[in-house]
Amino acid sequence: METQTHTPTKAARAASSPRKFTIVLLTIYSVENAGIRYVSAALQRAGFDTYIVFLRDWRHNMLEMPSDKEIQMAIDVIREKKADLVGVGFMSSLYPMAREVTQRIKRAVPGTPIVWGGIHPTSVPEECIGEVDYVCVGEGEMAAIDLCTALRDGGDTTNIPNIWANKNGSIHQNKPRPLIQDLDWLPYPDVEDANKYYIEAGKVTIEEPWKRTAEYRIYFSRGCPYNCSYCYVSILRDVYDEKGKQFYRARSVQHILGELEYMKAHFPKVARVKIDDDTSFAFGNEWMEEFLVEYPKRIGVPFECLLIPPMLREDMLRKLVDVGLIRVQTGIESGSSKESKELHNRSPGNTAIMKFAEFNKDLKLDIVYDVIIDNPHATEEMKLETAEFLLELPLPYSIYFYSLNYFPGTALTKKGLSEGSLDPNLVEGRNTKAWKQFRVSMDWPRSDEDRFYLAIYCLASKSFVPRSFIRKLIDEREHWKKPENVDKVFYLAWAANYVRMFKVAFQYFQRGELTLFKIRQYGNLTKLISQ
Repeated sequence: METQTHTPTKAARAASSPRKFTIVLLTIYSVENAGIRYVSAALQRAGFDTYIVFLRDWRHNMLEMPSDKEIQMAIDVIREKKADLVGVGFMSSLYPMAREVTQRIKRAVPGTPIVWGGIHPTSVPEECIGEVDYVCVGEGEMAAIDLCTALRDGGDTTNIPNIWANKNGSIHQNKPRPLIQDLDWLPYPDVEDANKYYIEAGKVTIEEPWKRTAEYRIYFSRGCPYNCSYCYVSILRDVYDEKGKQFYRARSVQHILGELEYMKAHFPKVARVKIDDDTSFAFGNEWMEEFLVEYPKRIGVPFECLLIPPMLREDMLRKLVDVGLIRVQTGIESGSSKESKELHNRSPGNTAIMKFAEFNKDLKLDIVYDVIIDNPHATEEMKLETAEFLLELPLPYSIYFYSLNYFPGTALTKKGLSEGSLDPNLVEGRNTKAWKQFRVSMDWPRSDEDRFYLAIYCLASKSFVPRSFIRKLIDEREHWKKPENVDKVFYLAWAANYVRMFKVAFQYFQRGELTLFKIRQYGNLTKLISQ
């Protein structure tokens, strides 16, 4: 792979004796945020001082505005470090929180420039730039270096690629630079303890909170071969207008293993590696052969990965099982070919998934299927097809249910807005549904029909529920969907879900993966995830 070097702008080359320049990066409800750690590490390598403030950790469907005391704690760090720049990274659902926290920072430290980054500012920079001095659109590592260099040296900050600048109300929009092709240019994520501030439950501690978990998340690549209508990938493809190889890029095996060796030395609780790419191992035979030889020798930690259906190849998976693969997560999303193609812009993967499920009887991998519900455009026929497909799949398996949320800039959202079928107030950023319903919990209000099908989906994945019983419920669905009857099916599924989740918790405990960190994220019984 050809090495890509970072070429600073003219402003970035102007300094002869750089002065100290300090950046405080802040992220909300995102302790496992990899992006902000990459930016921090890149800035450190370029000679800047960085600190990261983690303002609360993710709580499944229980997000709320941080307290005044907690926001003040974050401001105290900014003041204590005499920050020359404050960076705030967040996803679309957290826009109201980010806006409130930013306004508080502005009042507390007037004159300190603030830059927003992350998927929401990337999606709608025109809606964000009025709130702050700068917005970073797209990949942030090189842009952050150029911006900080210009600010430190008194250079021009209005012509930096990827950076929108707000200079006294005058907006300067700059196109993104090309995507980083050589991902080995990236430093390993910044996971040191000394420069981290973790704010939770009204207390602040100096620590790297990620080290509390038993699961280490790593990215082998950036981009995705798919372009699903509901996914952030469709946003980034539009931002960069890049296709194919230029968009989907992989790190080298040696670069990945170097990070994992560092992980082994500094993350004492890790029992599992999660490869968090949108899809993994689509990197060619030479890359794969090197990984198969080196990973068990140098790392040897059990791992899981996400694979798109076309990547569910038996020969590849058998080799990966031999070197530590224990779980595969793949997306069904919908069992309906029509819903997949027309609503999700996704090639139906049912045939590949069924073939995988059959040969997995021998491999015995843990399987997790992703399913999207709460799609207002899904017909009952589509929901029924999903139910039938789930019942055809061999057990055991788990399901990760996701509630459809409309994120700004996705193809699905843009289509709905242009057709007039989507109320703009339902788009995340204005809406905050994902605070309470991202992964599905059964307490969320739904129609009787949707409650019935969610119940069927939940029951389908439970080995202890006879499939003949579930099929009888489907055959008699007109009866069980009625308001006076649906509760019986729904609460049966809810109870079955409790049984499953207690079993999952016990399995996590046996493997040494049930940490207090994980319990805080997902342990509320009312908001228990459906699986």
